[in-house]
Amino acid sequence: MESRMTLSSDDLQYHRRLLISAAVRAGYAHTCRYEEPAARREIARMTGVVMSVCGPGRGPNTPTTLIEALHHPLARIAPGLFADSQMGSLTVLDGGELSDDVYAEGCEDIVELLSGGVDPARRWLPTWAWMHGEMVEREAFQLINEGASEQEYTAHRYFVVKQPAGGERQLAELFSSAVGMRKSVRYVPIPADQVFGGKWWWPCSVCQWPMHVDGGEVRCRFPLHNAAYFVRADSAKGRPLLHRRDGGVPQQPAARPFYREGPNRSICVETAVWRHIVISGVSEIYLFKRLEALKNCGVEVELWPGKDRYDLLIRVPATGWELRIDVKDYASAVSLADRLRRKPPAARTIVIPNYRGEAQRDELAELLPNLTVLLVSEVIKAVKAELRKAGRR
Repeated sequence: MESRMTLSSDDLQYHRRLLISAAVRAGYAHTCRYEEPAARREIARMTGVVMSVCGPGRGPNTPTTLIEALHHPLARIAPGLFADSQMGSLTVLDGGELSDDVYAEGCEDIVELLSGGVDPARRWLPTWAWMHGEMVEREAFQLINEGASEQEYTAHRYFVVKQPAGGERQLAELFSSAVGMRKSVRYVPIPADQVFGGKWWWPCSVCQWPMHVDGGEVRCRFPLHNAAYFVRADSAKGRPLLHRRDGGVPQQPAARPFYREGPNRSICVETAVWRHIVISGVSEIYLFKRLEALKNCGVEVELWPGKDRYDLLIRVPATGWELRIDVKDYASAVSLADRLRRKPPAARTIVIPNYRGEAQRDELAELLPNLTVLLVSEVIKAVKAELRKAGRR
């Protein structure tokens, strides 16, 4: 591969995304190599992609060495590619299984490795492993938007974020009541690794999507939700109970019965929809609710106006103040900045969840000097400051 000094920043970003995409696909294939006949062939193909990105004599050059490398941070494979990116800390495999890093960070940088060609692995790979987040959003939003009024669009998207899992009959009834007789985004049976003892599942206390079950440990695959629990030892009989890993973890949810079939079949949105729509939607709706609670104080707020031209429109009519914002939830500021440069947002203010922190806010502000970058808490403070100004008039 060309030295880091001879690659433009855009080329560096593209090569980085190629490597991450190949690593994630190879990692997933490794986890199902005994069930899927084509998995080993996929690992070999992705080894070829990694070799192409790294260049002759660099990086893993066999499927075995690639899988071994995926148990360590990706920066070890190509240090030059990740010199200015925190994505180099991404570890794809942990004990032979996909790490939570893949769901939290790896999904953000997926690119189509065979764009315009035939990709035989799409038959069995999950969409999040080969489809870029923008494509996931576009396909889901196209379904939500099809023939819908602005009100129906908002109701449908709100439903998906607030009800990402449950019993099939109950979800159908709730959907009909909230949205009407429209076609919903696709729900699938809850995967086996999110079911305890074949009989129970737990929703994450933050996003409500089924948590991953690893023996007696239960956790949300999105680490920043900080939802991590242990199954209590006295749960051998009846409904199993959880206890929190530590005092900073949200209150433990109640177990829900798992039904493999029948009208109450347990289903959830696909992983790609959860990662690219539900996760960000949680922050969008949280901020909307916080500002809507100030309605009697003189705040007007719209969620996804104009069928999501941007995420929130906030007004304080008494002062004529308004703010249009887009909420973004990315692990990598560099990846987010790249996406926003390629597709400039309609809103000029970018808002990130508080858990992303001031460091990411400041990095984004430096990378995107033409945009304002705020934390969720800073938006709430700005609105309250405007209300105080209105009260002095």
